[in-house]
Amino acid sequence: MKLFAIGNGSVSDYLRSNISSLKDKIASYTDEQIMNSDFDEWVEYLTKKYQVEPITFFVNATTRSLHETTIQQYNPWSRMGSAYGEPEYYNLDGYNIDFKIPFAGDSILLKCQPSTYTFTSYEIVDFQRSTESSYGYITIRLSYTNQEIKSFGEQLEEKIDTAFKNRFKNFEETSGYVNNEVRSYNEQLESTVRQLLNERKNKASDFFSISKALKIPLNLNSSAPNLTPIPLKKPHRANLNEPKQHAPEKQYYIDDADFENIVRIIHICGTALEESARTFNRFNEEELRDYIKGMLTSHYENAVTGETFRRVGKTDIQIQRDDKAAFIAECKVWHGIKLFSDAIDQLFCYATWKDTKLSLVVFNKDNKNFAGIQQQVQNWIKENCKSYKQWNSNIWDCVKYREDTGRDVRLAIALYDVSIKELPSSKKN
Repeated sequence: MKLFAIGNGSVSDYLRSNISSLKDKIASYTDEQIMNSDFDEWVEYLTKKYQVEPITFFVNATTRSLHETTIQQYNPWSRMGSAYGEPEYYNLDGYNIDFKIPFAGDSILLKCQPSTYTFTSYEIVDFQRSTESSYGYITIRLSYTNQEIKSFGEQLEEKIDTAFKNRFKNFEETSGYVNNEVRSYNEQLESTVRQLLNERKNKASDFFSISKALKIPLNLNSSAPNLTPIPLKKPHRANLNEPKQHAPEKQYYIDDADFENIVRIIHICGTALEESARTFNRFNEEELRDYIKGMLTSHYENAVTGETFRRVGKTDIQIQRDDKAAFIAECKVWHGIKLFSDAIDQLFCYATWKDTKLSLVVFNKDNKNFAGIQQQVQNWIKENCKSYKQWNSNIWDCVKYREDTGRDVRLAIALYDVSIKELPSSKKN
């Protein structure tokens, strides 16, 4: 299977078909629907409905799998003719290494060719569409003979990783061209919707004027105000009744699966920051927080806020529903174990007794001994938490007892190194 192939149509064709569907949808509405509903609500609804989500690859979440296979290798001696008995291909033992890359966005875009493209083969071996509840993925395959694998020696991991990055960068570059067209489409969409709705509204207004002249009865929206004169009545005191019982106010929380998914998203952000430390080292605490908040916002629609007042202060990140916080996180730059401990106390001050899923994200910007920081954090966790599981070298999933509420809290501590490593003087020249 090939992505971004011309035989699948162009991105511009796909976006034009979206506008065509939008026109048909607006034309299908009745005059009553257009005239008896709020115009701006129509604009907002249709703009959201026909927006196209750009493609985002999560390369840091790529998984690999290894499979034995037989590889056909062309035999140049076969050109000498069948009289020499040389086969056209040799069958050699080898391996397939499959790279499964998750993505979010409109899956159709991956099959369409953008206006700007290169003559490159975007061959994949598997494709899964994204849905509202799950990521899609593409699978890229690298194949090597046994002899090639052995020739890599101790550089095997580096060789395979470099080959994958060289192959995948073409996908990233072309998806960028696709997203440029999508971005332009989305930026113009609201004005397009307004124009089409205005045309439809004017047509409906003409119909209403003619209907009024001919005294044709119209179907009034049941939620519209009643304009019929009401006979004046003397007000009287209503009978007093006992207050009705109401359902208890909903208290939202995040279950373990969602909590772990949020922490995984934060980890994807954190590893991306580490890989581009020279860029992100210049960011201050608020800018690093906003980067993570932006990624969370792309996953949890209209639920993520930053710098929000909670109890006795402002928490950096919270995910909420109906103005009820369900997940709270703080982002801090490392300035020693004392301030690290203070940051956790601060996080607990923001949390109410109902908040049992918390996270502290710490960035090391200046300390060259990151391993020493990891050890300090590990020692603090052993001394202050009831139990913990270490997911990887960056994340500790802890259970900590809160004395002020008498409850256990699940606390994810994430630590990332965005310090800039100096090259040895011999390598600078």
